[in-house]
Amino acid sequence: MVNILIPISEFGNYLMFSILAGHVVLQFVPEGSKPKLNVPKSVLLLSTLGIIIFTLMPIVQVISYFKDSVGLQQATMSVLTEFQVGKSWLFIGFMATFLWMTIYVKGSKYLQMLLLFLMVLGVGYASHSASLSFWKGLFSHTTHFLIVSLWTGILIHISWFSKNHSSWLKFLRWFTPFAIVCLVVVLISGFIMMVPIVEPKDYVKSWVLPYGQMLLLKHISIIPVIVFAFVNGFLVKKAMNHSSFNPRPWLICESILLMFVFYFTAVMGTLSPPHVIDLTVISEGASTWVEWLLGKDIVVPLHVQFIPFFQTILLIIISFVFLAMIIVSFKNRKPYLGLLFGVSFIAAMYIGLMLSMSV
Repeated sequence: MVNILIPISEFGNYLMFSILAGHVVLQFVPEGSKPKLNVPKSVLLLSTLGIIIFTLMPIVQVISYFKDSVGLQQATMSVLTEFQVGKSWLFIGFMATFLWMTIYVKGSKYLQMLLLFLMVLGVGYASHSASLSFWKGLFSHTTHFLIVSLWTGILIHISWFSKNHSSWLKFLRWFTPFAIVCLVVVLISGFIMMVPIVEPKDYVKSWVLPYGQMLLLKHISIIPVIVFAFVNGFLVKKAMNHSSFNPRPWLICESILLMFVFYFTAVMGTLSPPHVIDLTVISEGASTWVEWLLGKDIVVPLHVQFIPFFQTILLIIISFVFLAMIIVSFKNRKPYLGLLFGVSFIAAMYIGLMLSMSV
């Protein structure tokens, strides 16, 4: 049961942090440079409480692992006082309580910013990257998590909580370069975090493992997000010349696609990182889904190659056609059809790449 709840809690954690990050940063944006927002205070307060609950789930998982050998009380005390994940939860919970009170009384936006940053720092402290190389991992994971939360948080607030699309062009004037910088930082920090876990030369080889599967899906799902970001950052500006055009659904679609990235990342965070892929296959086994898809048992030593053939090349080409259709759907003013094309791209590209793998 706990193993099922962990990915859900990780996903919830990303979402709650994003909502709070968007709220905090948008308080620093002048009213004339953003659409009118109507964010219920209950959403912010529940997000703060949600973080305390969701970050507790990994603690429960570790305690349940040790409780049979040392007892529930001893396992709980040890995890909370000796493990990074336990100390991180105590710190995040403490900061989140203060943030809840600050939001409730509509306190200083600077204090809200400080408390939220400390909470993000707590997430970085408990990360796998920090356990491998503390300062480098802490910096890269904190940066990655913070920037993703800011980018997604602003999208969520503007797309789901804006009353109208007044001041939209002024909003895009600062948000477009901000989103570009966020994307660059996310890609760089993500690569820095990936290399100690999966070296670039072993990237395709890692696909035989559940962790590699989620990593691949995460990377694929970023691509349609970038296409929607291009639509929302550049093409929307021209379309705003037509008074009947409503840009909000396009941002909603982009935020939904980002939820796919969040989900794949959340599941990936619950899986064993494949530092040595052959040993991970021996100890935990390969992905049963991959074995079924390829129609063979995966055994070590692994000899994985990427060998596309006609059908898989055709699938990959079709996936890029789906990407192009996102632009076509924008010209036809059909945002949710564009979302469908984005999801279709993920599916077609994934299957095309997986069937091109020879083991």
